[in-house]
Amino acid sequence: MDTANAQIVVPTGSSLEIRKQRIALLFEEIITNNRLELADEIFADDFYWPQFGLHGPEGVRTWVRAFRTAFPDISDLVQEQTAEGDLVVTRVECIGTQLGPFRGLPPSGRKATFTAIGIDRFRGDMVVERSAHFDIADLMRQLGHTELVVPAVDKP
Repeated sequence: MDTANAQIVVPTGSSLEIRKQRIALLFEEIITNNRLELADEIFADDFYWPQFGLHGPEGVRTWVRAFRTAFPDISDLVQEQTAEGDLVVTRVECIGTQLGPFRGLPPSGRKATFTAIGIDRFRGDMVVERSAHFDIADLMRQLGHTELVVPAVDKP
């Protein structure tokens, strides 16, 4: 199937299941299949990602572009989700080969498999805030890196 031209139906509504489906689109379509245009359908104009100082759907696209530059073959597969109130928590298995710079680290050419946890806060059907967590030390070991560079983040 030609995923670049595949039609994706973005879920609408306000149920917890719909919210979980929308976050699954982030991982399995926007990140894995590079469907950056879907960010407009999932992330509010006032979306904020405090960890990286990113705003709006364009902020999501900026992050995905950088992540896919580091790991062009990235595959993010949702393993588990839970939703309550305005929050969706998602556990994702990430598999990719580091062929570009990542968090100040040069390309290693090595493949890694790691787990990430995303926490997304909704207003209605749109994501307004997110945080993402993973074991950076384990990822660095898999990629063959022995020193961590912690980049500064501009805060608004």
